[in-house]
Amino acid sequence: MEMNKIKVSERLIWAVVTFCLVAVVFFVSTEKVKAISTDGEKYLQILHEVVSYIENDYVDPQEEKKIYTGAILGALQSLGDPHTRFLDTDEFGELQNETKGSFGGIGVEISFQENAFIIVAPIEGTPAWKAGLQPQDKIIEINGKSTKSVSLSESIGMMRGEVGSSISMKIERKGIKDPFVVNLVRELIQIRYVRSHYLPETETGYIKLVQFMGKETTAKEFANAVTSMKEAGAKKLVIDLRMNPGGLLDLAIDLADMFLPPESDIVSVKGRGGVLVKSYKADKKEKKFLEIPIAILVNGGSASASEILAGALKDNKRAVVVGTQSFGKGSVQSIFPLSGGTAVAITIQKYYTPSGISIHGKGITPDYVVNPIAASEDEKYALEKLYKKNLIRPFLETHTEYNEAALNDFSAILKKENLNISDSVTRIFLFNEMRAGSSHSKPRLDLDTQLAEAIRILK
Repeated sequence: MEMNKIKVSERLIWAVVTFCLVAVVFFVSTEKVKAISTDGEKYLQILHEVVSYIENDYVDPQEEKKIYTGAILGALQSLGDPHTRFLDTDEFGELQNETKGSFGGIGVEISFQENAFIIVAPIEGTPAWKAGLQPQDKIIEINGKSTKSVSLSESIGMMRGEVGSSISMKIERKGIKDPFVVNLVRELIQIRYVRSHYLPETETGYIKLVQFMGKETTAKEFANAVTSMKEAGAKKLVIDLRMNPGGLLDLAIDLADMFLPPESDIVSVKGRGGVLVKSYKADKKEKKFLEIPIAILVNGGSASASEILAGALKDNKRAVVVGTQSFGKGSVQSIFPLSGGTAVAITIQKYYTPSGISIHGKGITPDYVVNPIAASEDEKYALEKLYKKNLIRPFLETHTEYNEAALNDFSAILKKENLNISDSVTRIFLFNEMRAGSSHSKPRLDLDTQLAEAIRILK
């Protein structure tokens, strides 16, 4: 039996609900399904015998499709790889249609891990970002329906909808005792991938890369931003990849190429048994930035292409990496069509940094570990009380700009409620709550300890 073997970028294997994102699909020659071993034949016979007993003797009648699908899922889950998975007819169809049209959405990318939908990163400026969703948040309900009984295609369908329509999600977050509900309004996700600011007080160029998408325009805009900031007086550069879930491999390679001498290793791809499939090196492009010192900011929401860029510049001693451990998504999947309109996604390759380190499951370790300002458990509990008393929303409706006056009014609420929260945490919390209207504003060093430290390190 002949089958087309379709390689797709890792973005299509994850549940991509940032909507409007373009997937990259690779095609290779067909090959026949390989024969299984003698032991395999033996266990297939055992499986058929078990199914026979279930169908004929189990106390409650069972659907045959359910039994065999469960066996398939069990086989794939035994690999311990969340990206190797079975695609039913609906899911396979959804995957094939992913690039068609625009959708109203919430702007969050999720990964299916351990039978749960885990947030990789919210996309800055989108409803998910404005609502404060974070990497590693677990989605346990969508519109009141438990995700335990929801397939991937169903979950994508539930998250998509008309612009202006509402969606409710229940979230579990590490460090918070009780799940909480977030209510979002879908928007047409139109992302500005590159934002740059020159910080004259520190002679620093700052580039925030939201995603590795829009290959041709993004690379050009990125290079133009570096050039213009250097002309303005920038003597060092900070590339912010925090909350960047990745995207196109080619774009990560193009951006790394801008900062590396010709023939420098960028990333390698290895397949079964560690066999080298392909390696990528910097070429002889005319427009390069080989002298300016660089710091790269990463956190738990930095994944995939973000980790490739950070790893390439780090291993080549071209940049220092600052922040916290990245997500650890560095693998390539192939979609193998199966009978009945189904398919299976199999991890076939992994990415390795120039020093030979696998990104997958590990992530990039910063040269300088710098944690952001974070609330203590008592402070988190105090903030939860404000939400439960419905004191946050009315405050935000009457205070639309972050300033000292708003901070003083918010501090008065804390005092009235007899809640103790440090000044630094209060400032960060209030700024983040108000950031819906300031997602494109100039970064603030007084509120961003990781950025401030990155700039200090580059001195």
